[in-house]
Amino acid sequence: MKLMISNTIKTYLRLGRFHSSVLTGITPCVVAAATGATLSVYHYVGLFIIGITLHISGFVFNEISDLTIDKTSDKLKGKPLVKSSVTVGIAKKIVIFSIIFTFILTIVFFRERAIILIPTIFLMALFGGLYDIVGKRFPHSDYFIATSVFLIALYGGLSVTYNLNFLVYVICALAFLQMLIQNIVAGIKDVDHDFLAGGVSTPLRMGVKIKGKNILIPKSFIAYITALKIIHLILIFTPFYYHLIPFETWQLYIVIILAALTIFFMTKVLTIKIFAREKIMRAIGFHEMFAFMVVPFILFNYIAIIGLLVLVFLPVIWLGVFLILLYGKLMPEI
Repeated sequence: MKLMISNTIKTYLRLGRFHSSVLTGITPCVVAAATGATLSVYHYVGLFIIGITLHISGFVFNEISDLTIDKTSDKLKGKPLVKSSVTVGIAKKIVIFSIIFTFILTIVFFRERAIILIPTIFLMALFGGLYDIVGKRFPHSDYFIATSVFLIALYGGLSVTYNLNFLVYVICALAFLQMLIQNIVAGIKDVDHDFLAGGVSTPLRMGVKIKGKNILIPKSFIAYITALKIIHLILIFTPFYYHLIPFETWQLYIVIILAALTIFFMTKVLTIKIFAREKIMRAIGFHEMFAFMVVPFILFNYIAIIGLLVLVFLPVIWLGVFLILLYGKLMPEI
């Protein structure tokens, strides 16, 4: 009986992509810290739980929307909806419950600001839902999901104050750009079954294709991602250049190293010649991890050493632990 319950829990956690929920949970927390206000652990815990709840609702709805396409790939046959270990009806109920639960949590943790936070959730769900519904058909719909993440980040700032400083908007913009880049580039790993199922992701629309074992990435696509990456890098160094934060030289050096690592792994993705889904996933994962690590070092003087250690190591530990628990390995076909 215990094994059956354990497998059931694993199935639902897989459906909600719980292993990667830590970044969505942390996103509003770092933006709240960027306000410069002294906040209680209770405030951060509330934001973290709400972020995870939003993550679950978004990814479950995404799984529902992509079901037809996912069924065309042998590599994705282990997904809960694809193998029918969870019905679409139950998945829809999870989405509805998660969103309602987010409203309840907002009132419990941030009642005095619910008048602005609840509409923010509505907008986040709208843009996230638009992406899930038309993401594989509407040109450049990656901007929908990136806007949804921007609003999740903004939620963190608005949970503290209505008078947001420029640093908050920079961090929110970083969240937007990171999600935009990640989502577009992540489409490269799916070009094989997306093409067969008739989906038109941004990489496919811009000419990325597979011929035999080779993957062809056109210069126009590389130029597009490079332009977005340059904007991302400009945003990373904006707080230092305009002295939006108090900082020491060592912080800037570490951010430079982390930024260089993101460039390295993005270059690996864009220059790959042989289609290898696992290698692409690994490079994209490292890019995301190092891009996220930049923010704690930017905000060091707001979060101190404890906050820095939590924000740097919690995502890595969380991701590793839950990937092993849920899939038995660090690079599953998901």
